[in-house]
Amino acid sequence: MAEASPDIDRIVREVLAELGHAPAGVARAEEDDAAARSGLPTNGELVITCRVVTLSEVADRLDAIHRLVVPPKAVLTPAVRDELQRRNIAIDFAEAAPERTAGSLRLVLIAVGKRVDPAALAAVLRHEGLNLEQHSFDCLIAATDRLAAEVVRPDTLGLLLTGHTAAALCLANRHGGVRAVSGSDARAVSTAATSVGANLLAIDPAIGSLHQLKQMVTEFTRGGVRPCPEVFQAKLH
Repeated sequence: MAEASPDIDRIVREVLAELGHAPAGVARAEEDDAAARSGLPTNGELVITCRVVTLSEVADRLDAIHRLVVPPKAVLTPAVRDELQRRNIAIDFAEAAPERTAGSLRLVLIAVGKRVDPAALAAVLRHEGLNLEQHSFDCLIAATDRLAAEVVRPDTLGLLLTGHTAAALCLANRHGGVRAVSGSDARAVSTAATSVGANLLAIDPAIGSLHQLKQMVTEFTRGGVRPCPEVFQAKLH
C-alpha cells in the first residue's frame, strides 16, 4: 500500500483540481505561478513553470511539441503523463536554480498588460548582474498582490511596470510591509526610495528610454533592501 500512495495522491490532486477544489497549498502554488507560465512553445519545446501540471494546463498547447520542460520536482498528473506518452512527447525536469547566498539581492519584475514588454529592460538588468525574476500579469490588482507577497521576503525588491502608476501605488501601499514609490527619473527614484526605505518601485515604461529606465532601476536597487526609517516604522513597517 505504501508504494501506491504517490499515484493515489496524484490522482486525488487531479480530480480535485478538475472539480475546482484543489487543496489550499496546491491552489496557492498554481496561483503564484500563473503569471510565469510560458505563453507559446518554442522550437518544439513547451516550458511550464507551475509546480502542479494538470491536463487542462497543457491540453491545447501540445501540437508540434516534442518536449515538455517542467520545474524540478514538479507533479504531473496521470492524465498528463498518459497524454504525453500518447503523443510521444518527452518530459524534461529543469535543473534547480543555484541557491542564493544570504546577502544576494533578488529583484522581482512584473509587467502589467499586453502592451508592456519587459524583455529589453529585463535583458539589460540581467546584463548588469541583477538577480532578476520576470513575470507578466493582465490585472493590476493581482500584480500588486503578488509583489506585496514577494517584497516582504528577505533580500527582495519589487519592480512594477505599468502605465497606471498612481493606481499601482495606492494598491501596493495598502499591504503591510510594502513601501512603494515611483519617479520620473533616476534622481527622483533615488530620493523617493531613500525617504521611505522603499521596497517596491512602480514606473511607467513609456516615460523614458531604455537607458533611462535602467538608470532608474539601478538607483532603486543600489545598496540592496533599505530599512524603513525609524520615524516611520510605526506606520510603514
